[in-house]
Amino acid sequence: MTLALNFPLRVESPISRMDARWRLASILPAAMIVACLRAWPAVLAALAGALVLAILARLSARWCLARLFGTALFLLFFVIWLPLFPLRGEETVNFFGLALSPQGLERAGVILGKGLTIVTLILVLLAVSPLPETLKAAHALYVPGLMIQLALLTFRYIFLLAEEFVRLRTALRVRGFRSRANLLSYRTAAHAAGTLLVRGHERAERVGHAMRCRGFDGVFRSLGEFRTRAWDVIGFVLIATTALAILAVDIMH
Repeated sequence: MTLALNFPLRVESPISRMDARWRLASILPAAMIVACLRAWPAVLAALAGALVLAILARLSARWCLARLFGTALFLLFFVIWLPLFPLRGEETVNFFGLALSPQGLERAGVILGKGLTIVTLILVLLAVSPLPETLKAAHALYVPGLMIQLALLTFRYIFLLAEEFVRLRTALRVRGFRSRANLLSYRTAAHAAGTLLVRGHERAERVGHAMRCRGFDGVFRSLGEFRTRAWDVIGFVLIATTALAILAVDIMH
């Protein structure tokens, strides 16, 4: 089994010392609050707070910035059109022959800032502790066990499907296949996708049989124990208070 996610080396930090339940209960709602923000001052404050949280978590700057850069490129494809196509009644300014909307530019900045902030918060959650521990904390917070099991199985086996796809692609190229915009390429791609689905189904059947042989009954169990300490409550209060203060700024703007 290969887990291909490239997480940085986990180091001791104030965020990692928090109980996983309190960490999840503070950072995940904060990300939801960020998704509701509308004014750019609040979005900038939220982004600054998320970066401070990443620094406190002692994330690798290179690892974090690489993923934020990829997120920014992805979002730019969707938001770059907002200044170019103003809404009816909006004023425009001439910029090297282009009629740009300042309001559209502001909307693009808000969307981009919110996306970067949410991704930064999620990176903090994923990097400071293993995903199984975070999911165990979610189960302790009364998330249904079925959802936890599905998330764990998806995390563990999606990379196997990706490796299977790479093997199929290699086999096609060895046999001289080159992707082109013609009927043969489309038919070959459809056959490869069907083969991947069939092999994935067969693997899922084998995994299901193996789990039942080991006594799996569908109930999520964990040997890990969580303990609440003073720093857990303090960290939760600090993160939650900051998120609510930013939300209040957005409402009053």
